[in-house]
Amino acid sequence: MNGLTIQIIFLIISYLLGSIPWALIIGKLVKGIDIREHGSKNMGATNAFRVLGFKYGLLVFVLDALKGGLILFIMKHNFFKFDLGDFIIHPLSYGACAFLGHLFPIFAKFKGGKGMATASGIVLFYHPIAFTAGLITFLIVIITTRFVSLSSCVTAIAVLITSFFFKDNYYITLGNITITYFSQVMVFICAFLIIKHIPNFKRIINHTESKINFKAIKDKDVPAFVSEDDEKKDE
Repeated sequence: MNGLTIQIIFLIISYLLGSIPWALIIGKLVKGIDIREHGSKNMGATNAFRVLGFKYGLLVFVLDALKGGLILFIMKHNFFKFDLGDFIIHPLSYGACAFLGHLFPIFAKFKGGKGMATASGIVLFYHPIAFTAGLITFLIVIITTRFVSLSSCVTAIAVLITSFFFKDNYYITLGNITITYFSQVMVFICAFLIIKHIPNFKRIINHTESKINFKAIKDKDVPAFVSEDDEKKDE
């Protein structure tokens, strides 16, 4: 089997791994429910946190992140010592395939999550420094606004901006501007994340978007998300 064939097989495996609907699986295992029928009806870590609680929401996040980063890491370091030949597919391509798998999973009728956790895994396994910058951004925005959707998109944009400062052996040149493959993939990820979160932005503008309730981290009996009306009632 030649190197290109091996890489193509792993691209397909990446998509299939990305298609594993962990939120759906864990929801059925721990509560016997279809998460697509509860909360925001989204099949991602945020809705898992909302419906299943912090512990299982965190588990879904980690598993979804691994979908994006695992094969990327394996192929980046040629973990199995494959003879890949002269044509090397960029490691981020595997992460991008997993990201698409999460958004459009073959195992769940092509209706998946919004991709933040999987994107986080891609950045973490490819460039930990960029991930750290994104994590700091996410914490600042989530603490100040408590909107997960806004925090996710601002974080992706921050990582995109950060990516322009890193060197990469794979790049394209537009005039005097050099755009690395990392930046190209981040543009791809940001575009999908923003499009997927458009309904959330509309709700933020209309003051109907729920905010994360940090008390749910310690107390599983309180709701994970609360509306502005609920907060006003508690005041």
